[in-house]
Amino acid sequence: ARDRAVVPWEGGMIEQERLAADLLSSTQRVAQHIDALVRPLPARHRVVRPPAGGWSIDEILEHLCLANADYLPLMERALDTAVPAPGRGKWRATWGGWLLVRAMESSRRTAAPAAIVPEVAPRHHVLDEMLSSLATLQSVITRADGVEWRRVHLVSPYARWLRLNLGDAALVVVRHTERHARQMARVAAAVR
Repeated sequence: ARDRAVVPWEGGMIEQERLAADLLSSTQRVAQHIDALVRPLPARHRVVRPPAGGWSIDEILEHLCLANADYLPLMERALDTAVPAPGRGKWRATWGGWLLVRAMESSRRTAAPAAIVPEVAPRHHVLDEMLSSLATLQSVITRADGVEWRRVHLVSPYARWLRLNLGDAALVVVRHTERHARQMARVAAAVR
């Protein structure tokens, strides 16, 4: 079952505190799901590509590591320059953030940007590194408690014309991870 934070994509606003709580919960849930799915698998199953084509589980994890390594530092730098705001306020998605999150929630297959296509041999301890990146995301979300997320801006690492706010970026990372968690489950079933 898909587990998503409730987000009003039709231009509405929600309490930032609610979004933060939903994102922290979703991040924890997807990290536990991936760990429980991948850690028990024999190493040989993690490197086999599915018969119908696509990435192996370790390649998917490498892809997530690469994407998170691009997004998280941008989020941290944007947060470093953010002006503290009294209260948490409300959050609204940007148009670009809305499009990216909808793409992550879609079941349609899309091509990854070349910068985050995994190499033939994923890094050692790729599962632990990917889970560590999710812990970093949780730290960013927690640290962002004193600022209005809709006023903290960054540029997408893959489309320089695309401006996101901090909430958009956090949602993109979480939904991207959830999307690939579903893919890993399909690959695990196919290679057993």
